[in-house]
Amino acid sequence: MSFPELTRFPENPLIVPERVRPSSPLLRVEGVFNPAALRIDGETVLYCRVAESASPTGPGRSAVPIIGASGGLELLDIDSSKYDLSDPRVLLSSEGRTMYLSSLSHVRQARSRDGRRFEVDDKPCLSGRPGDAEWGVEDPRAVMIEGKRYLSYSAVSRNGVGVAIASGDSGSRFERIGMALPPTNKDAALFPEKVGGLYWMLHRPCPDGIGHPDIWIASSPDLVHWGAHSRLLGGDEGQNWEARKVGAGAPPIRTDAGWLLLYHGVDSHERYSVGVALLDAEDPTKILARSPEPLLEAETDYERRGFFGGAVFPCGAFLEGGDIVMYYGAADRSVCGASIPLAAALERLGR
Repeated sequence: MSFPELTRFPENPLIVPERVRPSSPLLRVEGVFNPAALRIDGETVLYCRVAESASPTGPGRSAVPIIGASGGLELLDIDSSKYDLSDPRVLLSSEGRTMYLSSLSHVRQARSRDGRRFEVDDKPCLSGRPGDAEWGVEDPRAVMIEGKRYLSYSAVSRNGVGVAIASGDSGSRFERIGMALPPTNKDAALFPEKVGGLYWMLHRPCPDGIGHPDIWIASSPDLVHWGAHSRLLGGDEGQNWEARKVGAGAPPIRTDAGWLLLYHGVDSHERYSVGVALLDAEDPTKILARSPEPLLEAETDYERRGFFGGAVFPCGAFLEGGDIVMYYGAADRSVCGASIPLAAALERLGR
């Protein structure tokens, strides 16, 4: 059950697919979700993942959208009867290997003066590219560092999912810095300031066979070269709601008590919840506290039903007054918001 101190926005869901214009007449918007969030000059700015799909070409067929070699949209005509379609997000081989994604994602900016009513741009601010992001870009996290906006995101291709970073002076267009971490890795979140003269980033390697999908931490002198990787927080050390895997949520928030981290946990039934932890302010490799209960679980209809039901997935949060304001994806379909007093969250962490 979600923290009783947490309040979902009564306007939820804030952004739904029907309000977002497709990037191409050949595509339809399946979901707008997992938004990064910044508060800039009295305005809330979201960077939303927009997932688009194409209508099948006929019975037993799938039209799979990708970024082609020329950098434009291509639709692959696939005999879907040869694949396992039990997960709506992917086309799986009989061995359980992901062969294609059912949708192509990009990042779209949305802006609001009140944090509730958003105007969504018609065009992407960050899209996939040939090669290492031909299957799209997903789940951005945003920070402001020395007046510049940075996005960390998942770059997806037939070669796997890696972590890339992009930067921009405004929110309408981002330029890629480069691939920070190779496949298989995702759920990367930059810290919003240097600590000890270094940039820091949380990330989630996906081990195969040995190990567990846990949150790791790394540092960099320049946002390009990343090293000193170490395991930070493991789901197998937690409770049932996070036992299968964990990953970073919103970028860490600096508080007087330390770095407040919202993260997601997944249970054995593929249900996604939101947890909270506290990291040392001067040494973010140290965990000071971790709540045994989730901050937010999928309980409402809009969180339980959608493209992938039972998922609440935070990618953006900030402090406003004495409250943590969190924006999250619900059921891989819509953007939602919630708030919780910072004092209540810290109390749950024993601080």
